[in-house]
Amino acid sequence: MYFFINLSIGIAIGAGAILPGISSGVLCVIFGIYEKLLDSILNFFHNVKSNFKFLFPILIGVSFGVILFGNLLNYFLYQFPIQTKCIFIGLILGSIPMLLKEINKKQVYKPYYCFFFLLALAIGIGCIFLEKYLTIQSIENITFSYLVLCGFFMSVRYCCARC
Repeated sequence: MYFFINLSIGIAIGAGAILPGISSGVLCVIFGIYEKLLDSILNFFHNVKSNFKFLFPILIGVSFGVILFGNLLNYFLYQFPIQTKCIFIGLILGSIPMLLKEINKKQVYKPYYCFFFLLALAIGIGCIFLEKYLTIQSIENITFSYLVLCGFFMSVRYCCARC
């Protein structure tokens, strides 16, 4: 029974891996497997059999999720771009109460978190409006500083998702 539950969770995580703006880590927190997943990966060789039983269905599910939802998502993003992006924004905003609940289990809520949330929300909304003015660069034009800047923003996003 746990195999099929973890397989289903893996499929959702795999679908989340290809969705723009939705982190697989956030989905792991929502499903309540984040800590166990990290422990299983980091301590894989301490208890190989138990960790393999936990990780195997999740990895299979992630593979199926990416394969099954990749083309479907591509279709919806090209045919219905506004509606699809609005669904993603709703999914992200809908996951915030779950993340806050998870945070409050481990530490006391700090009011200045609201400032960072509102700042991130304003930047996200601003990026949506600026998206139509941006052009996609070719691979030849990407510089090292551009990649460092992208990595910085991804790490900020990751840190905000963990807070």
